[in-house]
Amino acid sequence: TKLAEELLFSTVKQPSFAKQLYFGVFDPTHTLPFPEVTEQERITSQSIQTTLSQIAENEIDPDWIDRNATIPDSVIQSLSKLGILGMTVPKEYGGLGMTQTSFCHAIELLAARCASTALFVNVHQSIGLRALLIFGTPAQKERWLKPLAHGELFAAFSLTEPNAGSDASAIETRAIYDPSRQIYRITGKKQWTTNGGIADVLTVMARTEIDTPQGKQDKITAFLVTPDMPGFKVTNPALEKVGMRGTKTANLAFDNMEVPAENILGPIGGGLRVCLTVLDYGRTAFGATCTGAAKYLVKRAIEHARSRYQFKRPLASFGLVKQKIANMSAYAYAMESTTYLTAGLIDAGVDDIMLEAAILKVFASDSVWTILYDTMQIYGGRSFFTDQPFERMMRDARLNMIGEGSNEVMRAFIGAVGMRDVGIELKTIVDQLKSPPKFIEALWGYAQRSYRRWNASKPPVRSPELQAEAAQLSRAIRRFGIAVVRSLAKHKEQVLEQQLLLDRLATSAMSIYTMTAVLSRLDRDLSQAKGKPELIGNDLEIGKFYCQLALKKIDESLSNLFDSHDRRVESLSDKLTAK
Repeated sequence: TKLAEELLFSTVKQPSFAKQLYFGVFDPTHTLPFPEVTEQERITSQSIQTTLSQIAENEIDPDWIDRNATIPDSVIQSLSKLGILGMTVPKEYGGLGMTQTSFCHAIELLAARCASTALFVNVHQSIGLRALLIFGTPAQKERWLKPLAHGELFAAFSLTEPNAGSDASAIETRAIYDPSRQIYRITGKKQWTTNGGIADVLTVMARTEIDTPQGKQDKITAFLVTPDMPGFKVTNPALEKVGMRGTKTANLAFDNMEVPAENILGPIGGGLRVCLTVLDYGRTAFGATCTGAAKYLVKRAIEHARSRYQFKRPLASFGLVKQKIANMSAYAYAMESTTYLTAGLIDAGVDDIMLEAAILKVFASDSVWTILYDTMQIYGGRSFFTDQPFERMMRDARLNMIGEGSNEVMRAFIGAVGMRDVGIELKTIVDQLKSPPKFIEALWGYAQRSYRRWNASKPPVRSPELQAEAAQLSRAIRRFGIAVVRSLAKHKEQVLEQQLLLDRLATSAMSIYTMTAVLSRLDRDLSQAKGKPELIGNDLEIGKFYCQLALKKIDESLSNLFDSHDRRVESLSDKLTAK
């Protein structure tokens, strides 16, 4: 649709690392070597983490927060005093001016202790004030950023409506301009806005009618809204939820709410771009929250597998338990690697990370759910009782696969969006069919470009220990690029409706990106170890094991690319759901 095109492709950008994978190309520009912060930033970040660990241990009681469905003011004050609520805000606006990487380390630490507290901070900073930071005018930033960075005000991002969830373009809230007073009157309903009941500044999406070269059109615009505006109402300040109970998730209503025209955030009619941009930051921090929980769970699972005896043997001696320990350790390592590779892309100023952020969000949220399941299986009956944290963590983790785009929508997104540029290139060839000489010339040119791409796409890892995996990854990327072309040739524009095929392509892209992150991180660590792999502990074996898991997924997905079973799946479902 036109709205989808506006959302995804409104600006011309250099193809991202993930998008180039769909051409069969490995671009090491920002992925190898593994991104790192400056030494001064590292020292400052570690100091913050040390203090934050003390706050988490001494002041944050996740069970109390869950039972009472609130985060104590004293906790928020401690986080504010440390600067956590404004970590990435420039110093000129009262923040710490730190990188996305440092912020993710802080969020990871918080999430290992309390998912609700981590979510509160993430919403406030990643999608709440982040929109203001990126798109705000100097006057808007001067007015709000400093108190937001200091924790004197809280921020929220309000998009979801009763009829608009993952489909952001379907929002119905409308803003009508009153030129006599230079205000917009906004009417509509928003639901499930995290921090919505306590926020002092909200980024609200509303539909507006604007003049375009094609005449008047409906576009979505972002507005900065405060609760004191006439017509603003919180209809439910704190909905009861399955998990993340410490956060305040609100329903809102606007009845001709009067918003000054100067409160438009970003360009008028550019709200979808604002939305997608901030969600990239939110999804990256989602990866950090999932990683924090995953690393905690792996530690607990290994401890229990060692100490718990059954049949006069430790659980760790049984093959099926060994399989769980190996898999969860590998996935946690890959989650951590992918989180900080993606954060590094942001810190490097890469302006298009929507595929990378989507991949991280889906991979991390699916993985932590599996790790949680396996941890509970290792603990057995003990995991079913509330003296252990696992049932709370299970309830909290369920949001990860729904929030900021359900994983099913995101998989279709990953599969389809990456193919777009390849499809455009192929379409230019097909358009030459009316002139056979031009068609042959275009086709030959495409074949030559593809050959060069596929033969130049070997990840330039330096460590001898990783050469075999780098070669396997190179072959997988080439195979993936061919699979994309085959999919487009077979289905053409209708490929967008082939969601089961898109899912297999998405799984392959996710496996390639996460394996890249693992190899890049290992390559850096091995280089720093100066030829002594033992200095990085078990990481080399864990990372290499993950690479084999990823390669297996790629092989399964691409070997069954055009699975005839898909038709049976859809046919049966159609019969079962027919009215």
